[in-house]
Amino acid sequence: GACTDGVNSYTCTCTAGWQGTNCDSNINDCAANPCVNGACTDGVNSYTCTCTAGWQGTNCDSNIDDCAANPCVNGACTDGVNSYTCTCTAGWQGTNCDSNIDDCAANPCMNGACTDGVNSYTCTCTAGWQGTNCDSNIDDCSGNPCVNGACTDGVNSYTCTCTAGWQGTNCDS
Repeated sequence: GACTDGVNSYTCTCTAGWQGTNCDSNINDCAANPCVNGACTDGVNSYTCTCTAGWQGTNCDSNIDDCAANPCVNGACTDGVNSYTCTCTAGWQGTNCDSNIDDCAANPCMNGACTDGVNSYTCTCTAGWQGTNCDSNIDDCSGNPCVNGACTDGVNSYTCTCTAGWQGTNCDS
């Protein structure tokens, strides 16, 4: 600082950041706790904040947006402090909603093969079966194949019980 001579005394005018009779004491710029979410390091007429994880800014008072990089591949992101949470859209799971839920895991296709989709599945039915889940036996008697007899439906087959005097697979001879 600058000293002014007086009568049997002197007065010092301190430069910024210093105090005391002889301007030899550094003012603690961290005394007011300016670093909201971090540690303060005192300087001369200044301070430096070292922010804890998830915070940024001169005074560590700005939450870092962990959703800025769009981590939720198939979902909505909710920012936290040094974290984020994904809310997945239908058919997706995992921390980043990047894993397709296996809709075939519950074996929905009763008599057929399952092909997984996104929040859906498709069944390819084996012969004689139909329906979304291949759970409906196709009526092989619907075309009246037994010309002179009664038809009994099977799975992808039928059996004719011929009336008297008739024979053959379809009771037609």
